[in-house]
Amino acid sequence: MEKEMARHYGDRVRVSSLFKSAVLVPLLTVAGRPSLLLVEKRDDLPKHGGQIAFPGGKMEPYDKGPVETALREFEEETGLPSSEISVVDMLDPELTHTTGFVIVPVVGFLKNIDNLKKVKVDSNEIKRIIIFFLDDPNGCKFELETFALSEGFSLLYPIYRLKSGVRIWGATARILLKIMVNSGVYFRGALERRWL
Repeated sequence: MEKEMARHYGDRVRVSSLFKSAVLVPLLTVAGRPSLLLVEKRDDLPKHGGQIAFPGGKMEPYDKGPVETALREFEEETGLPSSEISVVDMLDPELTHTTGFVIVPVVGFLKNIDNLKKVKVDSNEIKRIIIFFLDDPNGCKFELETFALSEGFSLLYPIYRLKSGVRIWGATARILLKIMVNSGVYFRGALERRWL
């Protein structure tokens, strides 16, 4: 984790003061359409309650790195076997500006779409899964929101508002933006490897 942070942020961020975590960005095709899987957190959670997120969580001492954390959390939260994921990339880490997490996004393909029928969410943490279609420009509205920081400057953040009323914001929206920019590359590679 420290290597990923140093590569991206240099010495500007002290990783030791942050909660280390990883998420899995599970790409898949649903009815031939490029998609990804998100989870909706339960409303009563003390951190990130009610938020839309990628499956993931805090790195445990026994995890060998971000990939292991992301796969373990994916399996715990969705009930799907992590052995059905082909990891293809690790994105630059994201920081949460209010809860003190550093998140390493791990991109992987869910090899067998039939597995979605076997989803059994961890009801202690997760309310439901959401399938986000990457090829539907009318399925969501993209906005930029200004977030004022106490240090006297502001940041622009992406927000996605789905037709269903679901709002995706924060680190999840920033990761989603990176995926949307690169999704063509990921899906072409998956087709070449015959994962889809």
